[in-house]
Order: sequence, then structure tokens, then C-alpha cells
Amino acid sequence: MLTLKPTVVFDTYGGSEAPAAIVRAAVRMARQGVANLVLVGDVAALQDQLGILPYDPMTLRLVAAPASFPRKPGDTLAQAEAARVALPVAMELLREGEADVLITASPPDLVRELARMHLRPLAGARVLATAAVIPTMPRQGQDEPLALLLDVSGQRTVTGADLVEFAVLGAQYAQTVTKVATPKVALLSTGQGAGDGPPEVVFAHQRLKTLPGMQFVGNVRATDLSRGFADVIVTDGLVGHTVHGLLEGLTEMTVEAARYAWKTKVTWRFGLRLLSQGVGMLRKVSEFTSYGGAPLLGMDQLVLVASPDSKEPAFANAIKLAARCHAADLQGQLRQAVAVHAASSEAR
Repeated sequence: MLTLKPTVVFDTYGGSEAPAAIVRAAVRMARQGVANLVLVGDVAALQDQLGILPYDPMTLRLVAAPASFPRKPGDTLAQAEAARVALPVAMELLREGEADVLITASPPDLVRELARMHLRPLAGARVLATAAVIPTMPRQGQDEPLALLLDVSGQRTVTGADLVEFAVLGAQYAQTVTKVATPKVALLSTGQGAGDGPPEVVFAHQRLKTLPGMQFVGNVRATDLSRGFADVIVTDGLVGHTVHGLLEGLTEMTVEAARYAWKTKVTWRFGLRLLSQGVGMLRKVSEFTSYGGAPLLGMDQLVLVASPDSKEPAFANAIKLAARCHAADLQGQLRQAVAVHAASSEAR
């Protein structure tokens, strides 16, 4: 276990509320002693934000990555172009050991592309997995009703061996970060039988059943995703991207429908009062405030990807998550898990 306070580097161009929400969260977390912060971006703009906040320069420093920062809200193209300037700078700091964790709310596909260019892969790892956190029904022993879904990159998964490696990475992340002793791992498929699904899923099912240390609970269908059957759900990157987007859309629609119903009829308000706890929890999860970000797994350095819609509370929780990952030596645990898996695969 690592005990030193981590240094967290931020790409301050990422996210719809950048850089103001990032700066406020960074100042608050640095002041509370959670982490030291490095903010990469437009130094003049960052100094303007810091000018109205009390902060200690010993725990928060600025690194220049000059770009034409988009001043118009919603200008995602300009934000992406700015992130292409800042992310390589932040990643080089991470690679060279000047930071322990990178947090960004830039587009995940851009983060993935640049990570392959500027960061080292995890020794022995063949895959790069973009993870996402999804809401589930409450599960015994879990503080929050959440599960890890991977891969959600939008890239096609080529082989069953890739799916198995996703499971190894996801299970180790869940075990280290959420403290679940033996996470339940499932494959997303068309049915619950061992022979259901495409060939790569069938292969992965057979392999995961006999993988040492893996608590594989079998296949789950899309209708089972939110029922809390598993802590980690493994799927093809294209399928995962589609499913994750659909879940986000349905969650947003449910919250908006509840708002509409509240305003429309008094009788509906009574029903919503009865459902308020569930709707409130759904809204909390949909706004990404409870967990802050999800990991990019398969690199030798830790990258946490936050939602582009993150606000200050979500960025603050992302910093807390980064500190928790660092304290638990997540990267060391992942290296060990991948090495054990590689040795097991060679022995077969």
C-alpha cells in the first residue's frame, strides 16, 4: 500500500464546465490534503480563476499548454482541439513520474488515441479497455449500486482472449478500488447458456469458467445489466459503447419525465413522492457525482476519464478516486494480475 499523497494532473480543457469547475475542485481537494494538483492548460485563464480562490502554490501548480480555448459553451470541436494540445503535455508528466494519476473529461476516444501514443502499455497486456460505471440494483456488501462495464470504446473486440483480459483487468480494478474480495464477473451475451453468443463470447465463457481466482457467474443478457448480478460486466467494445449510451439516455429520460410529471398533475406528485428516493438515486448516478470517473485499463500509468458533463462535485470525487487508487497501489495490482494471467495462458 502506498501512503504518500498522490500528485494528480488535470487536462483543464476537457468538459463542458472547464476550466472553472476543475479549478474549484482542485483547490478544494488540495486544501483538504487529498492530493497535490497539476493543472495543464491556458495559464492566464487558470490564474484568472485562481485569483478569487484561496490556494497554496505548494500543493497546486500550473503547466502551460497554450491553445485557443473555446469560450463559447458547447463548442465541442474547439474543446477537442484544445485537448489535443493539453493531453500530450499531461501524459508526458504522467509518463515521466511527475504525476501519479491523470484525470480528463475530454472525449474518451481522443483520450484513448493519445494514450496509445504517449503512455506505456501495461507489461504483458494485449488490450486497452475503456471502462464505464453503470447503475444497478443494490447488492449486498456494496455501498453504492454501481457496476463496471468494459469495454465501451466503440472499437470491435477481435478475439475471445481479449474478452478474458478485459475480465482480468476489470476484476482486479473492482477488487482493489471497491474492496470486493472476489468480484463477480459476467459476460454480456444474447443468452445465459455457455454456447450463446458469437464465437469470441463462447470462447471467453469456457476460459473464464476455469480461470484461477476468477468468480465467473456466467452470461447476462442486456435486460439483466442493472439487476446487480455482477460487479464487472465484460463485452465487445462496440456493443459496450452502444449499451452504455442507451443506459445514459434512458436514465436522463426517466429523470426528465419525473420533472415533467411533477409539474403537470397533483396526483402524479403524490406518486413521485413515493418514488422520490429511487428517482433521486437515479439522478445522482446519471450526473456522475458519486464516482467521478472510470479508468482506462491496460496502460502502465493510471488515467481516469470523467464525463464531459461533469461539474465540480464530480471532479472532486474523481480526485478522491485517484487518491484511493494510488493508496491501494492499483497499478501494481494490475501489473501482478496481468503477469499471473499471462503465465497461466502460456501454461495452457
